Amino acid sequence: MDPLLTSLLDLLFELREQPTPITIGGGSGLFLKRQHLLTIGSRMLLAELPQPRATNDLDLFIRAEILADLQRTTEIRDAIRRLGYQPVEEARYLQWKWEIVVAGMAKEVKIDLLVGPLGPHRAQVHVSAPRARPKGKSIEFHAHCTDEAVAIEEGPILVSLTGTRSGGQPFQGTVFVPQAFPYLMMKLFAFSDRKADQNKDLGRHHALDLYTIIGMMTEEEYEAARRLAQDHAGDANVQKAHEIVREDFASDTNPGVVRLREHPLFRPAFLVPDFLGTLKDIFKG
Repeated sequence: MDPLLTSLLDLLFELREQPTPITIGGGSGLFLKRQHLLTIGSRMLLAELPQPRATNDLDLFIRAEILADLQRTTEIRDAIRRLGYQPVEEARYLQWKWEIVVAGMAKEVKIDLLVGPLGPHRAQVHVSAPRARPKGKSIEFHAHCTDEAVAIEEGPILVSLTGTRSGGQPFQGTVFVPQAFPYLMMKLFAFSDRKADQNKDLGRHHALDLYTIIGMMTEEEYEAARRLAQDHAGDANVQKAHEIVREDFASDTNPGVVRLREHPLFRPAFLVPDFLGTLKDIFKG
């Protein structure tokens, strides 16, 4: 996690004059959330959790209201460029990469830019699926539309970060991580997309992440997840999530549980029945 934390602190430092709320998803967000919950001593739902899995990606969610604002979006793009990031050729302006040296070792870090449901800001955003960018002047900065991230901007969890920037200077900053419900939504869709893809490890990482998300839920998050599932029951993406749970996580023989058990970080002590029961309780249909 060190290169990712350093890279994140670098970005927060560059944006310090224009404070920008940033939400970190994916594996790096799960790591930050877990460290935060351990630090504040929150009681989590499952006692048995996997070891955090390695990642070199920062899934960086831009709020819809910011993506709709050309000036604020340009500020983020300029900060990324000042740090030396270059667009990934096969996903130009959606993904950026740079090489960072930590403890004398060079490692590549990649930023994936995403945006959740656009809601009332859709009229101010140019969408050419899966890309979205602010209307007006063409800008070399695109966010991947993640409509399945329902409620990602509702009550995200504030996480404090302390560490050193790439130049060695100490710095403190804050980011947000999603609540359990939008996290579950994204991972259910990701698993469904990858469960038959050999090149994407058959979705095993996403199955493990789903177990981790459920396992790290606090009592407040559990109640919030049930409420959000009911509040957004009419959303087509939530209805699709119900189908995925029924098809892939209803029993031990379903693909989601099979892939979970195949993951190298899976342990027999994992509380799989409790995981499945909670997942089905949230997505009752």
